[in-house]
Amino acid sequence: MDRNTVIGFVLIFGLMLAWMYTTMPTQEEIERQRQERLARDTIPEYETEGRLEQRFEEEEDVLLDRPADDRQTLGLFGYQSVTDTISTWIETPYYRARFTNLGAGPASFHLKEHLKWDAGQVQLMSDTTRSAYSMEFLSTENYNIETDNLLFHPVSHDPVVSLSHGETVTLQYELELEDGSKMIYSYTIDANSYQIHLNIDFQGIEQYISGRSFELIWKPAIPPTERDIASEAQYTAAYSFAGGVLEQFQPSDTGYSESIITGNVTWVASKSKFFTQIMKSGEQTDGAILSAEHAIDADNGETVHHYTTALRTRLGESLSYNYQFFLGPLDYYQLRDFDVAAYDMVDTGFGFMRWFSDPFVKYVILPFFSFFGGLTGNMGVTIILFAILVKIVLYPLTKKSFESMAAMRELQPEMEAIKEKYKDDPQKQQQATMKLFKTAKVNPLGSCLPNLLQIPVLITFWRFFQNAIEVRQEPFLWASDLAAPDIILELPFTIPFMGAHIAGFVLLMTATMVVQMKVSGQGNTAPNPALKMMQYVLPVMLLVIFNRLSSGLSLYYLIYNVLSIAQQMVINKQVDHVKLMESVDKKKAKEMRREKTLEKKKAKKEKSSQPVK
Repeated sequence: MDRNTVIGFVLIFGLMLAWMYTTMPTQEEIERQRQERLARDTIPEYETEGRLEQRFEEEEDVLLDRPADDRQTLGLFGYQSVTDTISTWIETPYYRARFTNLGAGPASFHLKEHLKWDAGQVQLMSDTTRSAYSMEFLSTENYNIETDNLLFHPVSHDPVVSLSHGETVTLQYELELEDGSKMIYSYTIDANSYQIHLNIDFQGIEQYISGRSFELIWKPAIPPTERDIASEAQYTAAYSFAGGVLEQFQPSDTGYSESIITGNVTWVASKSKFFTQIMKSGEQTDGAILSAEHAIDADNGETVHHYTTALRTRLGESLSYNYQFFLGPLDYYQLRDFDVAAYDMVDTGFGFMRWFSDPFVKYVILPFFSFFGGLTGNMGVTIILFAILVKIVLYPLTKKSFESMAAMRELQPEMEAIKEKYKDDPQKQQQATMKLFKTAKVNPLGSCLPNLLQIPVLITFWRFFQNAIEVRQEPFLWASDLAAPDIILELPFTIPFMGAHIAGFVLLMTATMVVQMKVSGQGNTAPNPALKMMQYVLPVMLLVIFNRLSSGLSLYYLIYNVLSIAQQMVINKQVDHVKLMESVDKKKAKEMRREKTLEKKKAKKEKSSQPVK
C-alpha cells in the first residue's frame, strides 16, 4: 500500500468520525429525551388515597366472563365471599408491581432500571387484568378450577406499599369456601432483589382436590422489549431444570406445542432475550409442563412467541408448600443468588464451546465488566479496555504469526520472480514457492495456531454481546445501545441478511480489516490470485453479518483490529530485510553450485559413455 492510499484511508476515517460525532446528540440531550419519554410511561404520583382508589376503579373494570350462577359452573368454588377486584401496588428500588385479588398474585411488573427500546418501562407480563400465576386442579365435583378466575379476600388493604433497601413486606390472600375451608397465599417481598417468596397453606380445601394433585402455572407471555423483534425471538424460550440438567424448550413450528416432564423438577422458566421469570419449588415436585404458542402478528408479520410454564405438585402429608419466584433481568449476580444454574439460560457460546465460554464469561468477562464498568462509568470504554487486555494476553501468540507475515511480505519480489519463471507450470510454481519459504525459514502457516487458539474467545464474544444485559442500552459515542446495532443510516430497502440500515462501528471494523490484511501482506503474498480477493471478500462478508449484531461486538473487533495493525506495523519495521535476503541469496548460491556440479557430472558421464572412434 503506497503513502497516498494510507493518507486517503486516514482522511476517510477522520471524516466519518467527525460527521458521526457532530451529528450525534449530546449526553445532556439523550438524558433529557429519555426522561421525557420515561415521564410519559411512568405511573403518576399518587396524590391521595381517594385518587388512587379512583384510578383502580378506572383501570380495573375487569370482565370475569362468568355466568350469573357460578355454582352451576364451578360447584363449591363458585361461592364468592368477595365481589370486587382490589389491587395493591408494591414499590421497591428495583420494580413497581401491582398485585390483585383476582387470582391472588402479581398482575403487572414494571422494572424501574430497564427500559424498552422506545424508552417505555419494561413490563414482564402481557396480561394486566389478573394474576400471572394460577393454580389449576380438578375438583372432586369434576370442575376444572383455575384460581386466576377466582376472587380472593385480601387480608391487607393498603393500596400502596413502598419499600426501601433492607425492608420486607408480606401480602396475604384467602380463598374461602361456603363451608369455611380455606386456601391462604402469603407473599414475602424483599426490597433487595427481584425474588418473591410464596407460601400456600391448605386449610380444608385440599379435600376437594381430585387426585390430590395441582399445578402452579405462569400464564402470560413476556412482551418484546427490543427494536428487532425477530432477533429477540431467537432467544425467547422456556426451560426446565431437573437432576442438575438444564433443558431448553423452543419449538420452531407455528401453532401450539407442549413438553411434559415427569419426576422431580427443581424449577421452570420462560425468558426473552434479556429478561426472565423463574418458578422454583421448595419441595419435591411431580413434574412440569412447558407449552409454546407461536402465531403470526397480522400488524407486522412477526411471529409472536408465548410460553407458559407449570410445576405439578402432589399433595402429601404437609399442607404447606413454598415457591420462589424470580422476575427480572438476566443479570448474573442476581440470578446466582437465586440459583447457581439459572444464568446458564443465557447464550454465551455455541453448544460445543460452552465448556470454555461459560466459565470464561462468569469468571473473567463479567468480573472485569463489573469492576471497570463501575470505575469508568461507561461500558464502551470498558469494552476498549478489555480489547487491550485480550491483545496483551495474546501478544506472545500473535507475535510469531505477525513476524511470519512480515517475512513473507519481504519475500514478495522473490515470489513474483518464481511466478514469472513458472507461469506455465503451476505445480512447479508451488514447489518453488514452498522451497523459498523453507530456505528463508518462514512458515506460511505460522499464523494458523494463534488464530485457532483465539477462536474460542472470538466465539464467546460473538454470543455474549448479543445477550449481555450489562451492555444493553449502554451508550457510547453515537451508539445509544451497545447491545443493538448503532444505526447511522436508514435504508429505503432491505438488503438480505444485512437489514434496512447501515451500522457505524461495523463500517469502521470492515475498513480496519482491509487495512490489517494490507499491512500484513496476506493478500499480496498469496500465490493463488483468487486468494488475493479474500482481503476484500472476507471484510464485506463480515460487514453483512455484523450489521445486524450488537454495536458492542463491532466496537470490540474495531479496537482489536486497530491494535493488530499497530502491532503488525511495528513488527514489519523490526524484520531485518538484509539478513533475510542474505540467507536466501546464500541458499540460492549453494543451490546454483550444486546444480552446476550435477551438470558437470552428467556431462562427464555422457562423454564417457560415447564409443571411441
